[in-house]
Amino acid sequence: MIYVVGLGPGSMDYLPLKGYRLLTSGRKVYLRTKKAAPGELLKEITWESFDDYYEKFATFEEVYQEIVKKLLLEGGQADIVYAVPGNPLVAERTVDLLLKQQEVPVEVVSAPGALELAVTSLKLDPSQNQYKVLDALTVSTWDFAKSMVNIIFQVYDRLIAGNLKVMLMERYPDDYPVYVLRDLGLPSEKVEKILLYELDRREFDYKVLVAVPKMREELFSVEKLGEIMEVLRSERGCPWDREQTHRSLLPYVIEEAYEVAEALEEENREKLQEELGDLLLQVVFHAEIAREEGSFTFQEVVEGICAKLIRRHPHVFGETLVNSSSEVKINWEMIKQQEKGKKSVIEGVTKTLPALKKAQKVGEKAAQVGFDWEKTIDVFSKIYEELEELRESLTEEAKRQEEELGDLLFSVVNLARKLGIEAEEALNKTVNKFIHRFLKMEEIARQRGLNLQEMDLEALDELWNLAKNT
Repeated sequence: MIYVVGLGPGSMDYLPLKGYRLLTSGRKVYLRTKKAAPGELLKEITWESFDDYYEKFATFEEVYQEIVKKLLLEGGQADIVYAVPGNPLVAERTVDLLLKQQEVPVEVVSAPGALELAVTSLKLDPSQNQYKVLDALTVSTWDFAKSMVNIIFQVYDRLIAGNLKVMLMERYPDDYPVYVLRDLGLPSEKVEKILLYELDRREFDYKVLVAVPKMREELFSVEKLGEIMEVLRSERGCPWDREQTHRSLLPYVIEEAYEVAEALEEENREKLQEELGDLLLQVVFHAEIAREEGSFTFQEVVEGICAKLIRRHPHVFGETLVNSSSEVKINWEMIKQQEKGKKSVIEGVTKTLPALKKAQKVGEKAAQVGFDWEKTIDVFSKIYEELEELRESLTEEAKRQEEELGDLLFSVVNLARKLGIEAEEALNKTVNKFIHRFLKMEEIARQRGLNLQEMDLEALDELWNLAKNT
């Protein structure tokens, strides 16, 4: 028979009476480590410790396996007592191994361990699900629960504390308060409140625990969104999210941007809020992929745009004076060109913009250096000229027709620019208006029992005019 006795925190005050009786019963006593036993107790009993096993074997697991072998050999011949630090049923590998075997009976006599003492010291109610217990040797970044107190044991030395600090700083602010609980249950007991970044600047041993208080509330923020995305991309996350790359996400970026534009056009604020969130997700998604690749982080994205805004607004954050928004735009483009070392003002136009938007951007940049019509009315002459050239090209090959049509469209876009109208938006509104009227036209036809495909152009024009006026 093997009697497993918990020594509690190493004080006679916490040693259970049954455990004390077993330890002083004359049975052979083994201590996993004499460091955890009260000095008064060691003077009363004859004992043998396994402290030398930690020098003999390379890993903790080997130590624990060899201790158990020895205990089973001795316990199979006579009743023995095996004393362990704290509570035998909390993070005690040797006891776990003993309870799993079937060769020798095992009886456990429990005692309050560091966990129970920590819960008492922190005034936590175990029935209220207020805390989470974690092992510093096996914990990972996403094991920490911000909504409750995290109690972390096995912080044996500064190296373990340093690793723990790094993981915690991925989830909590660098100056977040944490508690170092030392010598719980002993006269030298001390609970020290420090800042997270100071964690590995303390001395540690097997009698130290770390407690991280819960956040007052789980705030959803851009940082939280980044945390969620990191989880989704992790091994325990979502298979689809893990498979995505910058290239595979390209269609989604464009799609989400257009859906934001649609919400703006509809002046639907509720929809706009949702679509802006979807677009922000794409930004965070790409930033997380880049972080995994070692390219850049979301924080660097934010820092970059903040620095750019300050740099390109010298009239706000510097000494530059401007008299109008047009001067602001000119300054912006000049600074942008200098930053990027571009030789041409039109180099910065995004190649993947929709054609109308791209054409208007190119026209705007050319106009900034004076390459523009003096008056809006002058653009009409160019449109008539391009229209005539398109008419003349009708007898020629398709390639020439395409070129002349493009010239005409570009001239029309420049007219929109001179009028202060966004060509892309104007055309989009017209297309939507056409869709609305065409749907109305189909509705009138159904009401009259007509089939559009069987009607001639004159009859279709009549329906169109009716749709325009309803």
